[in-house]
Amino acid sequence: MLNTEIAEVLDNTGKMYEIAEKVNYNQTLTNEEKEISVLCDSWVKEVTEKGDPDKEISAYIKRTVNEEVYNAPDELLDSIFDRGTVGEFDDYGVNKTPKNTLVAYEAAKGGNVDKSYIDFAVLKPTWKNRQVETDVSYVDIRKNGFKSIATLTTYATESLKNAMFYDVFSMVDAAITGGEQAISESTVLPTQTSMDKFSLYLNDRNPQAGIAVTLSKYAQAIMRMSGYDAYMSEAMKDEFNRYGLAKFFDGVKIASISAAKKLGSGSLLLPDKKIYGLAGTIGSLDMKGEVRVYEDMDNQNEVIKIKVADFTYGFCITDIDKVCKITMAL
Repeated sequence: MLNTEIAEVLDNTGKMYEIAEKVNYNQTLTNEEKEISVLCDSWVKEVTEKGDPDKEISAYIKRTVNEEVYNAPDELLDSIFDRGTVGEFDDYGVNKTPKNTLVAYEAAKGGNVDKSYIDFAVLKPTWKNRQVETDVSYVDIRKNGFKSIATLTTYATESLKNAMFYDVFSMVDAAITGGEQAISESTVLPTQTSMDKFSLYLNDRNPQAGIAVTLSKYAQAIMRMSGYDAYMSEAMKDEFNRYGLAKFFDGVKIASISAAKKLGSGSLLLPDKKIYGLAGTIGSLDMKGEVRVYEDMDNQNEVIKIKVADFTYGFCITDIDKVCKITMAL
């Protein structure tokens, strides 16, 4: 009977990650969510007694992780990349946004000039494959029940998504090598001068669509710059007084990334001393196949071995001209 009920829970599309996240972070559940949580608690605690021959734990994790990483909206990445999915064994090329490199030469009537060309290059995405492996002890399951699986599921999902975010912005950072896109700041915090260059670059390319992505400490520093009041409405001033973070600068949105959010290795999601600017859509970011989850019960060591594998994504910058960054002094 319990197996049938769990199967019905797994079919409850769109709910499971939200419930797992609430259980993990001790957030308030609705009455329906409480019922599902109690059912899952009974199911998980039975596993250490009766085993899991139908691999229901891995099925739960797989369904929950796939729903979140493939179907849930991601406001920041969705705004700067064309998002999509491809089959596990598919590959493709991306048409680079061409620059206008046609040259208008001065010429005599009826004469000829040197030819100029447009580069319609096709780029190949950079593919990354990530996986997570861990153990859950029988003792932890007996003690914490469903919360032990909810925590594993939530943390695995966050780990995979954070790794993708890190990889994407590492590529953005490496793609900016010099020129007016690379703005150097001689101080340890952004100044009016560097931010004016930054916003001008983005607004010249896509007015009012620019996004700055940086650690929250630099977003806060932007709001504290001398003269920033000129860019602020009364509502923005009120919001800053309450939350202490900037939301806009000269029409450019500011996305703040908490320095408390880190990869499992301890690395920040964004490089320190950097502010990245993106003038609208800069390329493509596609998921390949779907996540697979493998489960083995190790009675000898009293643990359940879990492998979350095949989190595969490909990304490609097709319009590097829409990207800039500020690099601050060390």
